[in-house]
Amino acid sequence: MKFVLLTVALLLGATPAFAQRDGGRDQGANSYAAFTANQTPIGNSALWKTLTEKLSLSYYFSLMGPSPGLPSDQTYNVFLEGNAPLQTFHALNLRWQFNPDWAIGATLSGIHHFTGPVETDEGFINDNTAELFNARFYVAVPGFGVGFARAFHTFSIEIPSTPGSRNDELKFGLVASQTLVFALPPSRFVAGWTTQIIRYRYAQATLPPPFIGGLPTPLQTTLVTMGPYVNFQLAPQWQIASLISFDWDQRGNETDTTEFNNNLPDRARLALNYFFQTAPFTHVGVYTQMLTNPTTDTTIVGFDFSLKF
Repeated sequence: MKFVLLTVALLLGATPAFAQRDGGRDQGANSYAAFTANQTPIGNSALWKTLTEKLSLSYYFSLMGPSPGLPSDQTYNVFLEGNAPLQTFHALNLRWQFNPDWAIGATLSGIHHFTGPVETDEGFINDNTAELFNARFYVAVPGFGVGFARAFHTFSIEIPSTPGSRNDELKFGLVASQTLVFALPPSRFVAGWTTQIIRYRYAQATLPPPFIGGLPTPLQTTLVTMGPYVNFQLAPQWQIASLISFDWDQRGNETDTTEFNNNLPDRARLALNYFFQTAPFTHVGVYTQMLTNPTTDTTIVGFDFSLKF
């Protein structure tokens, strides 16, 4: 479940890096028949204009690069809390924008290790290892003012679309994401706070022992991630973005109690982003991610970019 946080941080949690930056398909045989009958170019049709204005497909790519204190083919993976092969992260977001305030969509993401193998406490992580994460369907709702800030919310449902989730008998997951943008005087700074709460529902919150004499496995049922961000606009198309993340979780019988665990080490991310003015590129950037008590072994450098069609 720790990989879920990676999906969140890069796909949804990446919103603060872009906050305040703004604030061909087959029509089928019937559509083609209508086109030929009316002799109307598809580029001028009402349907095509609606699709191009409201429907979009976004792609996000991130390379989790090396750590200065580790061999060049290894990185510190905070989501595994240890050394791992270099890794790429990929995310697709299909979105239908009803109007400036309302949108629905679906996301699908995954990772690919391309160096290794690397020995960990749980065995070897081999090269060319790929893993998909559960698909999500979401709705983005209108933002509203809360006096000192403006709040933006996205609500998602996660479905058990991977073998691992089905083996754990996951029924579904509910996700609530909020971004607060603080009401600062006009300046190059944008600051705020992000919060995300994930609640998973399983057939049973604790899996039975896998063998006689083994221990039961408490499943992660609740995950809370939050932290502040500050962005600074260097120039019209250049931005420095920073984010600090803290998270806690509940497992097994802790569900529905007031008991929480520290889930992952507290961490920070600092990025330099360039935003494009023409499609399909949205941005390209370099970043460093580190623990709040950084060392050369736990600090990484990376690269990311995004596209929108």
